[in-house]
Amino acid sequence: MYYRLCDNYALRAWKFVNHCMFHRYSPNPLRVDPETFELLLKCDGEHDLPKNEALKNLTESGLIAPCSKGEHPSDWSQYRKYSHRFVPAMNLMLTGRCNYNCLHCFNAAENADRMAEWDYDALLDLFDQMADCGFHSITITGGEPMIHPRFHDIVRAIYERNMTLEKLTTNGFFLHQETLDLFHELHADPQIKISFDGIGHHDRMRGRAGAEKDALRALKLCADNGFETYAQIQVFKGNVDSMRDTLLLLEDTGVKIARIIRTTETRRWLKNEPEGSLPIEEYLEKMLNLAEWYLQGEHTMNVIMWRFLFMVPQSKGYSMIMEKHKDGIDCPTEAVCVGNRSMMAVTCEGDVVPCLQMCGELNYFDYSFDNLKERRLSDILQEGKWLDSVCANLCTLRDNNDECNSCEWFGRCGGGCRALAILKGITEGITPDYYDIDPLACLFYKGGWYDKVQERLKEYNPISS
Repeated sequence: MYYRLCDNYALRAWKFVNHCMFHRYSPNPLRVDPETFELLLKCDGEHDLPKNEALKNLTESGLIAPCSKGEHPSDWSQYRKYSHRFVPAMNLMLTGRCNYNCLHCFNAAENADRMAEWDYDALLDLFDQMADCGFHSITITGGEPMIHPRFHDIVRAIYERNMTLEKLTTNGFFLHQETLDLFHELHADPQIKISFDGIGHHDRMRGRAGAEKDALRALKLCADNGFETYAQIQVFKGNVDSMRDTLLLLEDTGVKIARIIRTTETRRWLKNEPEGSLPIEEYLEKMLNLAEWYLQGEHTMNVIMWRFLFMVPQSKGYSMIMEKHKDGIDCPTEAVCVGNRSMMAVTCEGDVVPCLQMCGELNYFDYSFDNLKERRLSDILQEGKWLDSVCANLCTLRDNNDECNSCEWFGRCGGGCRALAILKGITEGITPDYYDIDPLACLFYKGGWYDKVQERLKEYNPISS
């Protein structure tokens, strides 16, 4: 009997990743065991396969379907093996332009406008390159991505190439029913991330009167349309005491996830609010107090506290974000940042960077890892400074950082965040160093916060991060 892989699935392999499958509308790759993968390869309309339990299960699960001899899987579904490293996703800054003037923007150096923008035809070429290299999902950000004049065409172009929009990061001003209708039409189900910096503080933080009202309108509209809404909150000295009321308001608005982010000392923020950032220990203390209060109540919205805690209130569960390895065992071949390793970050100028959170500072120093307007994507995935940085492992970090190498906590910490390591150099007035320490991670472990969290939250359920 003959079978073919169903049109919503595709088989893929890369250098060091041999058995992978994608669903057309799901952003994340599906790992398949080698035996099942080899069987799926034979579901190509050419192999006469005897009926068995495995084929029956694959048919019932919708992965394969009986067919006539010679009836092949679709062009997208057919097996492809790529010679380069596995990178399934891209975080793409469509434009540096924005209709707001945020005080803290990490995309900008000081208060200079960042006006670069991807040309539409250049984007189409980039999307073609991505499809040819096996990319499957895209996160769109800015600036304000929806200010791009071809935004809707860009979203359509993604789906025309059988890729998917995983996340949209926006200030919400341009987000209306027309865009959500387009998402529904394309079977797009992105997580929609909208900034909201606290009741009574958002307008000033974003440099625009009415920004708070627009953000809440957009969050409610997305929730009412069935999209997963994700609120991003910058916390600083001026608004930290409004966090309880802010979380309650967001939950009532239908937000599924709220992420509280310590406003860090970027060049722009230091210029606009030189004393505005919460000292790291104060940030940890305030957030731990907030976590205790939140877990005590009956809530449905998950809360992420940047580089600190993740809370799932419905199960009274929490995890420590900085604890990469609960068993404390050093994993020397693990990437220094799993997020950077699995998602290529690209700026509006075409620079390929380890993560967009460091792009403003790198832009200020005119420091480039690679550039998609100068080199083809397939070449960047084969060799270069960017590939070396994101593929750097914990052993490499140890070799380049004596303090991490000798630290008793390294097995749990894994060296912390590379963006914060870059920022450390900025605040100290020296050239950024990708392999520097993360001062927040150092304080968390060496300052006793690991034990303090366990003691303060002992009534709740530790969960894997």
